[in-house]
Amino acid sequence: MTKISELVFEDDGNLIIQETHDFTQTLETAKRLKSEGADALGESKLVGLVPMKMWHEWGKKWGVDPQDNEAMKEVVARELADSDNAQFRVWGGKY
Repeated sequence: MTKISELVFEDDGNLIIQETHDFTQTLETAKRLKSEGADALGESKLVGLVPMKMWHEWGKKWGVDPQDNEAMKEVVARELADSDNAQFRVWGGKY
């Protein structure tokens, strides 16, 4: 992931931090791995690739501490099942 820009400004007494990220490399890697059938890791499956920025944003969205791996399993499963995030999936099965 590459952070393209960060803009910090004040609006009505609120500090606003606006970040722009480019996930193109992650998306291309997920697409390549999926097309190569590289989703098996022994008995485990590579379900998808999630950039850390998205991991943290998903945690905030669902009110879960991103460091709580057990709670984040459900969050990531929900988000990767969402068609808006399908491009991050590598494995095509259900989990």
